[in-house]
This record gives sequence, C-alpha cells and structure tokens, in this order.
Amino acid sequence: MSTTCATCGRKSQDYVIECPCCGNCYCSDKCKVTDHQKKLIHHTWTDFKHIYESIMKSDQKIRVVTISDLKGEIMYSGHREGTRNLLSSKESKKSLEMALEGWKIRAELAPKLGRGKYVLAEYEKIKRITMPLGENHLLYVTTEVACDHSLLIETIHKLYLA
Repeated sequence: MSTTCATCGRKSQDYVIECPCCGNCYCSDKCKVTDHQKKLIHHTWTDFKHIYESIMKSDQKIRVVTISDLKGEIMYSGHREGTRNLLSSKESKKSLEMALEGWKIRAELAPKLGRGKYVLAEYEKIKRITMPLGENHLLYVTTEVACDHSLLIETIHKLYLA
C-alpha cells in the first residue's frame, strides 16, 4: 500500500512517517518539518517539539504531552513509548476542547481572581494537568496516578513559565 506525502505529494510505500500530532503522512523528516513550520508568535514547530521533549524527560510517569493554541489546534503532541492510550482520538480531542473551554471561562474571571496557573484533574487511572503556556497556548499533560504532580508543576513552571 502506498501513501502520499502531505507536503510534496510524492507516493511512497517504503518509507512513511506518520505524525502523532496531526495524523498526516510524510515521505521524509524534511517534509514533516516543512509542513509543521507554523509561524506563530515566537514559536515554531521545533520549539514545541523541544518543550515536549523537555517535559517528557522531567518525569517518567508522564504519559502524554500536548501543546495547543487557544482555538484547539495541536502544535505538538506525543505519548511516552509503550503507553497505551486510554481514550480514542475523538475522545482525546473532546477532552482537550473541554479543557480549553474551562480556560476561556477562567480568563473571563482573571480580572477579579488573577490569572490561572494550572488545573489538576485526578481520575482513578490518570492525572490531567492543564496550564497556560505563554499567552497563546495551552499545555495539556497526563500522568500516571503515582506522579508527584506538585513537583511536576513546579518543574514545568521553572522551565517555561518563570
């Protein structure tokens, strides 16, 4: 079965890269990077990839890291190798949309309460942490229940929000 590259249109059946953040297929790393070079305020795809990698390295109990803009467009997303997704693609998207909606409501209250720092939702099987990443992006992280979320949040703040 051959696949068509999302960037150059070349068909390939030997070498295909499927991107975890957008689902597109590419014939080479160069085409993947070219397609992801979204010019955003102070960020490129490689910046988001670096943020993702740094956060993933900070704690082995992190399952998923997703960075999106405030409209829900995913800038970068990935999960730890060997981690089984608990939600379908559709359910993951819905969870992100609900988190974004919550942050929009918090932004309305910010003049009275101050800007939100993070939100932690703890479930029986995972923890989900969301926090603003600058003015225009949201960081969405899921972890194992045993993760020390206070330490992780502090680490992320020191890395990117200080």
